[in-house]
Amino acid sequence: MATQSDISYHYDVDNEFYAFFLDKDHMAYSCGVWDGAVDLEHAQKQKLARIASFARVKASDRVMDVGCGWGGLLRYALDEVGAASAIGLTLSNDQFAYISGRTRETIHVELRSWADYPAPTQKFDAVMSVGAFEHFASMEDRARNVHCDIYRKFFQWCSDISVDQASLGLQTIISTRSPRDLSEVRDVRFLLKDVFKGSALPSVDDVLEASRGIYEVMELRRIGKDYARTLLEWKARLIMSRAKVIDRYGEWLFHHYERYFDSAERGFSSGLVDLLQVSLRKKVRISNKLARADSVEKGGSCDADGSVI
Repeated sequence: MATQSDISYHYDVDNEFYAFFLDKDHMAYSCGVWDGAVDLEHAQKQKLARIASFARVKASDRVMDVGCGWGGLLRYALDEVGAASAIGLTLSNDQFAYISGRTRETIHVELRSWADYPAPTQKFDAVMSVGAFEHFASMEDRARNVHCDIYRKFFQWCSDISVDQASLGLQTIISTRSPRDLSEVRDVRFLLKDVFKGSALPSVDDVLEASRGIYEVMELRRIGKDYARTLLEWKARLIMSRAKVIDRYGEWLFHHYERYFDSAERGFSSGLVDLLQVSLRKKVRISNKLARADSVEKGGSCDADGSVI
């Protein structure tokens, strides 16, 4: 799992630096939904709407956002959907300071990992997570074949902190195939070693297998081409602010992010990686006895965890 130091390396450059290229409304640092969108701001609002919908957020809900970034999804859930309160978790000091500085009684942010979050006294009605799942397991975890165990612990944690039949709206980059040439190998190595340290991409099978028996899939979309377009938009905005960025942060940082955007865009455009959005509904466990009785009545069968299938 990525450490706080790993997260800080990428996300704690400076909040004003990210403001140069992210959307102005929500500071969303993940793939937008470009279906009919006229600009980056529109695409990011559509993404927030989809994830909130996938999490089945409703008016008066209490919601959790794991890896909350600069709080755009938290604010969307409150302002646009009518949620009563929202809690966000982040390992970025700058993101924590940014949200904390925008005082609001209905939003609470904590500088901690989901793995360190204590059992809540009041369970959440909906859970959301955008762009954090990629950081839950490292390349070392994959090499030791424990990455799926970590993912499963996350899904179990989401289930434990939420009410019965609550939903989870999840967005994550996924790996779809191995690199086919030296250029792709270099891009992957650069992104994992020099951009997102301590991280590794799951496959769609990792996500589905790790959530099996805990959640059931209600809707699933793969929109990697939308991420390619989002990256092109970020790069264009970065270039428009080139002089200011270099003057304030130096040429190295400008070229580092320019290379990052190019490498990632090539990956999404070629299909090396993809973007997964999935709506998962919590499965309610019932006793084996009741499950078997209900199954007989309905002509179904039971799986190993006692849920009717």
